[in-house]
Amino acid sequence: MKSYNIAVIPGDGTGPEVVREGRKVLSTAASKFGFQINYEEFDFGGERYLRTGEVLPESAPEQLKKFDSIFLGAIGHPDVKPGILEKGILLRLRFELDQYINLRPVKLYPGVATPLKDKGPEHIDYVVVRENTGDVYTGSGGVTMKGTPHEVAIQNMVYTRMQVERCLRYAFEYTRKRNRKKTLALCGKTNVLTYVFDLWERAFHEIGKAGYPDINREYYHVDATCMWMVKNPEWF
Repeated sequence: MKSYNIAVIPGDGTGPEVVREGRKVLSTAASKFGFQINYEEFDFGGERYLRTGEVLPESAPEQLKKFDSIFLGAIGHPDVKPGILEKGILLRLRFELDQYINLRPVKLYPGVATPLKDKGPEHIDYVVVRENTGDVYTGSGGVTMKGTPHEVAIQNMVYTRMQVERCLRYAFEYTRKRNRKKTLALCGKTNVLTYVFDLWERAFHEIGKAGYPDINREYYHVDATCMWMVKNPEWF
């Protein structure tokens, strides 16, 4: 029988409840499809930080690499200053484990209500692929003259060609496997964020033309995309 080792981090807020219910689903799936799950729970989160003053042990990333997957609930505590847990746990693990894809399936299941008028499961079924190790999350930037009328704060959007290419290749491969329309859309802001999205757009078309001629390539501005996700989700 196939066995999977999963690290469980319930975390804060609704995290423990979500994880508890999620484990019920995983147990049902394991019974139905004939595999075994071995869990090991870690107490990383706000309560641990308030109790010990430690956000994440130095050994944690290497320890977590031994697992097949990490099941994370939620991170963020009302008694901990915003940014401490998020940077110290989420971003540190993201960078050290190189979790470069943020995969967000959007699917409406039969019998589930939706606030979108006249939309059903046949209209809402698409996947968002987001690059997860670059952008403004890299921590590049800083503050000068803090607390004065001349204070300056800078948060840089940073991407390397390698980060962009591997995300795009993942998206093309994923499209080839699951998308009946064989269509992949790049969502960005080429008309304003001209440096970053020039890189994304050039790489998108170069990779698509060279390696994925069977995939239709489209481009959408992000603000229009947000509107269409609500107004016409079936377009995706």
